[in-house]
Amino acid sequence: MEEVKFRRRKPAVERKIKEIAEDDTRVSLIGKAFKIDKIDYTFWLDDGTGVILVESEENFLPEEGGVVRVIGRVIRNDEGIHVYGEVVQDFSGADLEALEEIRELERKVLPKVEGIIDFFGGEEP
Repeated sequence: MEEVKFRRRKPAVERKIKEIAEDDTRVSLIGKAFKIDKIDYTFWLDDGTGVILVESEENFLPEEGGVVRVIGRVIRNDEGIHVYGEVVQDFSGADLEALEEIRELERKVLPKVEGIIDFFGGEEP
């Protein structure tokens, strides 16, 4: 029997708009949607650090001022960068302050945990 190979997408990294790095290919962003274009299925996302244009793959558009999470590919061209939103989720019920606290803890703790794993020479299962 022939082995079936699946091509996996790179995981999306959680970012603020201003933190999108040159080598980021897929990102996860949370912010408020505005300037909704119902013809082109695009909207702008503002996360407090910047704004970015989002193309919606699912032909789903958030409400004006609605809080959403966008997971998608970073597209770079002559005009700058935008995100091709593969997933657009309603995040209006999310506690954004708690989420930011969790992110801050991850930034502080994860490098230490990774250092311990490296020190003991173990790889994660």
